[in-house]
Amino acid sequence: MSVSIVLVESHYRSRSWFLALNKIGLTHIISVMPEEFKLFIKQGFPKNNILNLYYKYEDKYIENASIDYYEKFLNIKLNAIICMDRTLRKKNSLYIKAYLSFLLIKIDSFFKKIKPKIIFIEPTWTHEILICKFAQKYNVHIVSPVKDKLLPNRFIAFKDENHLKFYKNIGSKDASILAEKAINTVIYNKPIQYFKKFNNRNKIDIQKIPKLYRLIKLSLLNYRNPNIQGSVFRDIFVKLTSIIRSQLQIIFLNFEKLNNISNKYILITLHVQPEASIDVVGTKYDNQIEFVKNIAKTTPNDYTILVKEHSHAIGNRSTCFYKNLNNLPNVILLHPNESSRDAIKNAKLVISNTGTSSLEASILNIPAITATKMFYYKLMLKECFNPIEENIGELLKKTKKINKKEIVEHIKSIYEGSFNGNCGDFQTDETVLHEGNIENLRLSFQRIVRSIK
Repeated sequence: MSVSIVLVESHYRSRSWFLALNKIGLTHIISVMPEEFKLFIKQGFPKNNILNLYYKYEDKYIENASIDYYEKFLNIKLNAIICMDRTLRKKNSLYIKAYLSFLLIKIDSFFKKIKPKIIFIEPTWTHEILICKFAQKYNVHIVSPVKDKLLPNRFIAFKDENHLKFYKNIGSKDASILAEKAINTVIYNKPIQYFKKFNNRNKIDIQKIPKLYRLIKLSLLNYRNPNIQGSVFRDIFVKLTSIIRSQLQIIFLNFEKLNNISNKYILITLHVQPEASIDVVGTKYDNQIEFVKNIAKTTPNDYTILVKEHSHAIGNRSTCFYKNLNNLPNVILLHPNESSRDAIKNAKLVISNTGTSSLEASILNIPAITATKMFYYKLMLKECFNPIEENIGELLKKTKKINKKEIVEHIKSIYEGSFNGNCGDFQTDETVLHEGNIENLRLSFQRIVRSIK
């Protein structure tokens, strides 16, 4: 039985997805980037099977009545979705209404006409979140591949934008082996490739030259999408500013070394922002200063709150961000280059919004919690923690020591939903486009499609 399989293009990330899905019966594409649209046509994909969501404001696509209708139809608040979008939320209200009307009508017409069964997507931008909402309304299966943070060349395929429910890899016998490898990665302090690749994000290196070339090329060819990207000049300015600022912040800000922390402490790990993990999945607590502040309000005075900046984010935030954190009672900023694992091992409690640090803490048998319910919630002190309403003092009284056998079983249940292949973008890792990885993705996507059938 054939099914309608749709790929929602996500620029450089979805190029490998396209090559893999095209071999197993990809029927339609939803595209937003002119560069990718032309690439799909060049590779022989039927133009009539591509929904082009590239939007220009001069289209004057304003139908405000449709916005009210779709809020009720989808049972959503569009303002909440706009707030998740790092680009759209900066536009004026007239532009936002016109763009929303354009998206809502185009996407709804696509669902009614094509009747898709499976959609492969990375939910980040407004159009992607809306596609997920329409899929829920029309009972369409969403497949959202997300890179595994502990093991290389593995991904988990989530069923929606919330990173909670995921597909099982039916027939796979590797879960126990993978679980043991993931646990050993944490216990024996093995490096995670994911972090190593991104740690040079705000450092000067030769790898930035090809990215700069692509930025300028996209701008000259008018291939940029203003609903997703800023101007090339702004992007270059922001990157240069971040590189310079990262060096100055490391030198002049009051970051502490782990060896200098003598008090017992609660570890809070920050997120890169903007990023889907916090702006979409953990959007309820996307204000990270307020997040730490609310935790500080109910933390006993004999505990230090140790805040660990994400190593990829240093330079992205203003200096005021760190000063505001430092001004909170009993808050100390850990040096970004300090080992997160070492900080976790000595913590009395580890807290994150959606971070893998909480998962790693539980593997090390350190009490941990996330503010947003995550797919590994069974390893947490409780499903999730509300820092506004709940008391840290009470949370510290809870202990949840898990023996190794239980940890292995919990991690094994996660890796029963782990698939082979690197689903990242080729700008970060060019190997994603290698023939071997495309074949791995093809086999994994095929397993997912068959399980849905």
